[in-house]
Amino acid sequence: MSVLKATGWFQNFTDEQLREIASFGRIKRIEDKKLLFVQGEPLTDYFFVVDGLVHAYHQNKEGKRWIASLFASGDLFPHVGLADDESHYPANGGTITPCLLLVISRTNMQKLMLRYPVLERRLTEFLAKKSRELMNRYADSVLEPALNQLLSLLKRLASTSGTPASSGWTLIRHAMTEQDMAGYLGVTPETVSRLLNRLYREKRAKSAGRGKIYIDLERC
Repeated sequence: MSVLKATGWFQNFTDEQLREIASFGRIKRIEDKKLLFVQGEPLTDYFFVVDGLVHAYHQNKEGKRWIASLFASGDLFPHVGLADDESHYPANGGTITPCLLLVISRTNMQKLMLRYPVLERRLTEFLAKKSRELMNRYADSVLEPALNQLLSLLKRLASTSGTPASSGWTLIRHAMTEQDMAGYLGVTPETVSRLLNRLYREKRAKSAGRGKIYIDLERC
């Protein structure tokens, strides 16, 4: 049985194909809050998320972060250098939760794309999806109240890493701090805290301990 899963970029791949793909790189287990690469450094490796949650982010001199993208099980990152000549990481990358990653060198990634042309189609589909996501995030930041933005984030986390719980609740083990969520939404941590407390009062969400939250998808 391959450690890789037939989800995301590897959807519909056989177990034999997944084992072959794993042989192009190395499986690494990485703790939470660890830096994977730094913006501007030479691009040496690509990463497939087997399990966990990763973010790509920009950070200013004062230490304030803006999270550009989130990656969960089945996702590949970064995406530069696959369809262009970019040779440096476009942002910082780090783990939010403990992660299991398949790390593939740039040279082997090029070989893998040639071996499985379907990955090129997945890249095109992903880039189109990411473009829509960024446009929607921009529109939301201008037009939508912060509560709606937070609900959209929680629903996305539920779809990628949530597990069904009792009485219609979904458990998200996202381990995103209020500061992480604020960095993704472009608001202050205090705003996130206030909005989460509102969801708790309205019984649309409930805390499940550090880094965990239950949400009621039907009410959210």
